Amino acid sequence: MNKTLSVLNNHPHIWRAREQKQSEAKYSLGFPRLDEALNGGVASTGLVRVASLTGVGELSLFKDVICHHRTHKLVVFINPPGHLQSPWLENLGLKAEQVLVVKTQVQQESLWAAEQCLKSTACHCVLLWSNTINQKEARRLQVAATHNDALCLLYTPLQQSLSSSSKQRNNLQGSSQAHSSDALPITLDLCLQGNPHSLSVNIRKQRHGWPKDNIVILHKWTPDNNAIKWAMAHNTLSDQALHSVS
Repeated sequence: MNKTLSVLNNHPHIWRAREQKQSEAKYSLGFPRLDEALNGGVASTGLVRVASLTGVGELSLFKDVICHHRTHKLVVFINPPGHLQSPWLENLGLKAEQVLVVKTQVQQESLWAAEQCLKSTACHCVLLWSNTINQKEARRLQVAATHNDALCLLYTPLQQSLSSSSKQRNNLQGSSQAHSSDALPITLDLCLQGNPHSLSVNIRKQRHGWPKDNIVILHKWTPDNNAIKWAMAHNTLSDQALHSVS
């Protein structure tokens, strides 16, 4: 029995909470409480899922990550929920020549585009908006990102994420053999909820760390995203300096 436990304890795929991977490169988000909960920030490679409403600060939160100074690399936006404007990007800290916008017609095309961008080694960060993703698709993006020194931010609807969490808890309570499609093989899983002048961050899953709920960041986020969504839908300005493919 002791020999069996020793073999199991030394298995390389078993992670122990007391063991933190110190050599992993991370990007600070600039918010001490959140960076501390993330053991230094967001990993520089891998797939990060961000569940949130549109316009609550989901992009601004990762500003330092997206705009990390790697001038020879591209930042790719795949199916963003609105028109990206050069002045906004410049204000964020990105130069237009570093940005590529990809628009697809169906879900599979967007996942394929994200994987190809990550595999190209030409991209520093890929931002993908997608309604659904399964374990196989998530694993492909995770592998493509980690093997090619890139980060993929996957934005999904907030309500879907909350429903999945409730379903997962119910499944675990009802049956020990229940399987949840929400348990994705990814580096980090975050849920954002906007409040007036603040943003609440729930860490649902993180590599080499524990989940943690209700990390409140005091900031002037947009408390109501209706105005932003209307502006995006009725925006008539052209993406004059941006490279875009459909």
